[in-house]
Amino acid sequence: MGDHSIRFRKRFMPRTFADFSALVFMSLIIPTVYWFEVYVVAPTVYNTTLNFLHTLLGTYIVLNILGNFIAIITVDTSTQGQVLPSQVPLGWHVCASCESTAPPRSHHCNTCNMCILKKEHHCVFAGCCVGLANHRYFYIFLFLMWGSTLYCSFLNACFIWPYVGGFNWWALVRLLLPGVWLLWEPSINTLYSFLFSINVIGCLFMSVLMYYYTALLVTNTTTYENNHGKGQKYDQGREHNLKVTLGERWYLTWVFPTLYSRLPCDGLEWPSQQRSTAKTDKHKSK
Repeated sequence: MGDHSIRFRKRFMPRTFADFSALVFMSLIIPTVYWFEVYVVAPTVYNTTLNFLHTLLGTYIVLNILGNFIAIITVDTSTQGQVLPSQVPLGWHVCASCESTAPPRSHHCNTCNMCILKKEHHCVFAGCCVGLANHRYFYIFLFLMWGSTLYCSFLNACFIWPYVGGFNWWALVRLLLPGVWLLWEPSINTLYSFLFSINVIGCLFMSVLMYYYTALLVTNTTTYENNHGKGQKYDQGREHNLKVTLGERWYLTWVFPTLYSRLPCDGLEWPSQQRSTAKTDKHKSK
């Protein structure tokens, strides 16, 4: 049975100091980089027409990014509120911490203190777990962040060199140590260089994450399953796998997070690759 409604978490605040710090950092760095790109970099690099288009597109992208980020935090992907059987069905297990049955692919998060449906991982930057209901928002947020930082890295390279004294080894050292330089020589030029370096570092980080999570998405595998040797157990083909994460309207979910895309599963029952193969073989033998 598919998912028909979106449930929201009752508690949004992170439970640990590390999660809270990471959440505050993300909440501040995204609008700060937006300001830097739209109001500082673009007017210097582009003419009036291109600057207008850059501002228009940049505003849309940052609203999309923030919308998906908020959705990761607010959408409830736990087993709480679900009607769970008192007996343990085949493939299910008992969660000692929750003192209840738990469906396949769900796992208890010690930080969130609850079982998560199709648990992907605990995201420190959002201060919550990524699972069945908010996996879509996490992946699109990651994709948009990767594309934005990649584009801005090239754009900023055209902007930054005059502020660091041109292309030379000393400029490279300062850009590679942005935090030290900002404390040693605080100025507007140093701030620009700091934001440039943060963007490049973010692009490299996002590139690694995009490669990793895309490989998991197309095989319908979670990080937990991949780490525990259960990779591709639930692989039902690329199109189905896309829908499991992004919903049946996966081709529209990129437009904006408020667009509804029904999931083909409710997180309680999961046909495995082995079971589907057995059914196919049985059908052929008739």
